[in-house]
Amino acid sequence: MTGTLLGLYGAPMANIVRGQGSWLYDDAGHKYLDFLSGIAVTSLGHANPVIGEALTNQLGRVLHTSNFFTTPPGLAAAAKIGEIAPFEDAGVFFCNSGAEAVEAALKLLRRALPDRPKVVVLSDSFHGRTFGALSATMQPAKRIPFAPLLEGFIQVPLNDVGALGDALKDPAIGAVLFEPIQGEAGVYPLADDFAEALITAQRELDILLVADEIQTGLCRTGEWLASSHYGIVPDIFMLAKALGNGIPIGALVAKPEVGATFVPGDHGSTFGGNPIASSAAVAVIEFMQRSSMPERVRHLGDLALPLLKPLPGVTNVEGRGLMLGLQLAAPVAKDVVTKAFAAGLILNAPKADRLRLLPPLTISEPELNQGCEILAGVLTETLQ
Repeated sequence: MTGTLLGLYGAPMANIVRGQGSWLYDDAGHKYLDFLSGIAVTSLGHANPVIGEALTNQLGRVLHTSNFFTTPPGLAAAAKIGEIAPFEDAGVFFCNSGAEAVEAALKLLRRALPDRPKVVVLSDSFHGRTFGALSATMQPAKRIPFAPLLEGFIQVPLNDVGALGDALKDPAIGAVLFEPIQGEAGVYPLADDFAEALITAQRELDILLVADEIQTGLCRTGEWLASSHYGIVPDIFMLAKALGNGIPIGALVAKPEVGATFVPGDHGSTFGGNPIASSAAVAVIEFMQRSSMPERVRHLGDLALPLLKPLPGVTNVEGRGLMLGLQLAAPVAKDVVTKAFAAGLILNAPKADRLRLLPPLTISEPELNQGCEILAGVLTETLQ
């Protein structure tokens, strides 16, 4: 008898045996500059000693208690998230992933808005692969194989203010679920006028704004939450990915009056907020606070743009901070990713003509320059 991994991710690019800072190493002795960070997860770099120390300290204490109890790391993690939330008295529910945080948010909306169950979502959005999160995801390739999905999600084209206004005429709509910058779609930010329309709907129509900050949150764009770039104060937001720097953890965060509509027994998670994951979350946020990470990321983003915009075949660069999408003049993104990997650089191609860059927030300026130089050579070779 034997076992093997299901082939859900295609052929693996390499067998990674260790990481250090901005670099990954495979079992063949090759090293790679990581401009993907495990898809915005290892924002503080690989094998970060501060995170490792926090985990090691907790390993000798307690790993799991069940949700009949609290633990110091769990309470500390909730308090730390409260420090970075854009509203007072944030209510926090911990789970294991971004998709689970979205599921929790959808259930909370049903409690908070029992007579307004419909939710506006945006075209090409991605919120996860579980059934509720997938039902809110408007990428056809991910949805169609698993239809029928849950009902009640109303799709509006990204940044179409008129379509948003038309949709919100339906009195059964109570919320808008959105990514401040769409990540899986290829890094597409909200337009300023669309963000303003969301704020107006929140203020004048009592629409709840639910910000999926799973990829954009925790300083990735140069703010603790990408919503803050637009002046949006969401009623609910979700974190995951960078929150554990590689340790699985997600969080639903709600304004007190919204979170209070949940009652005991409404939702739960066996492993959510366990002491190990919570220790990682505390260490991550404290590291970012000590490092003035929002300012650092804004600086690095300002350095990256003039390096990326002139690259061969790049027609546009979108995003903020260290969440950047490169529009290519030709549909060669997958070829670029393959050649870049062979040259020692890890990138991602969410679309045939789109590259996504998500380097560690701790990347050094020389490493940032090195990655852009590798990419320039690959683009030149590919487009010859």
